[in-house]
Amino acid sequence: MTARFIIGDVFDGLATLDDGSVDLVVTSPPFLALRSYLPADHPDKSKEIGSEATPAEWLDTMLAVTAELRRVLAPHGSIAIELGDT
Repeated sequence: MTARFIIGDVFDGLATLDDGSVDLVVTSPPFLALRSYLPADHPDKSKEIGSEATPAEWLDTMLAVTAELRRVLAPHGSIAIELGDT
């Protein structure tokens, strides 16, 4: 068994994976307007999930992430999403 951790922008990281190549995804996605993970001057600040202007925009982003997760997930694979917080 091999475990691989991909650190970086979710869309950039998922783009490196082949279709159907992942057995398990475990993630805790950023919440809308709860906290900022990058400083204001960070070059990837515009990619930061959770800084969308509306809940609908955040949901659209999360649905796009989910579509990419589905693409890379093997037919027998699973996705575990943790959405609890303070």
